[in-house]
Amino acid sequence: MRKVAVAISLTTIFLTIGTIFWYQEGQYLLPTPLPADYHPVSPGKLIMLDTSLFTQPAPKPVLLHFFNPDCPCSRFNLKHFLTLTKKYDSIRFYAVVTDQQKAASARQMLNDDITVIVDSDEKIAKACGVYSTPQAAILRSDQTLFFRGNYNRARYCTDKNSNYVQMALDSLVAKKNPPIFNPLATNSYGCVLPGNEGASLIP
Repeated sequence: MRKVAVAISLTTIFLTIGTIFWYQEGQYLLPTPLPADYHPVSPGKLIMLDTSLFTQPAPKPVLLHFFNPDCPCSRFNLKHFLTLTKKYDSIRFYAVVTDQQKAASARQMLNDDITVIVDSDEKIAKACGVYSTPQAAILRSDQTLFFRGNYNRARYCTDKNSNYVQMALDSLVAKKNPPIFNPLATNSYGCVLPGNEGASLIP
C-alpha cells in the first residue's frame, strides 16, 4: 500500500508540474489558434483606419502594437517594444488593447508619449489581420500594410537574428521593400485576443 501511495503522490506531483508548465510556458510555444472567421491581410493592402493617426501633427508611418497587459508574452516583449519606440523617431507608435481596463493597465506599463487605443470591437485588429498578442502591424504613411507579424521568434526577444519587426522598420525607414521572412515571423504566437478562445490551431 505504501508503494501505491508513493506512486500516486509522485504522479500527482508530475501532473501538477506539467499543468503549470503548460499554462505558463507550453501553450505559448504553439501557434496561436486561428479564428474561424479569420481573413488574411496581405502586405500592400489599404488599411482603412482613423486618418488622424497618420496626419497628426504630420504624416508618418505607424506601428500598431497589439498589447495585452494580462498576457505573459506581451509582458516579456515590453522591454523590446519600448526600445523600438526610442530608436525610430520617424515612426508613430500606438498600443492597441481590447477594453478600458486593459487600457488603464497599459498606460501604467508604457511610456507616457505612447497613445493607447481601445479596439473593443476588434475592428483594427481584423483590418490588420491580427488575432493575438503581442503582434505588430506596420503601416506606411499612405495607410497600406507594410508588415504584420511577430517581434521575434524567441519569447523574450533575445534572438537578434530574428528581430522581425526591427528588421521591417529598418527596411521601411530605408525606403526598401519589406524583408522576406520565414513563417516564424508571420504565424501568430502568443495570447489569443478575447473573443477568439474557441478558435482552432493552424493546420
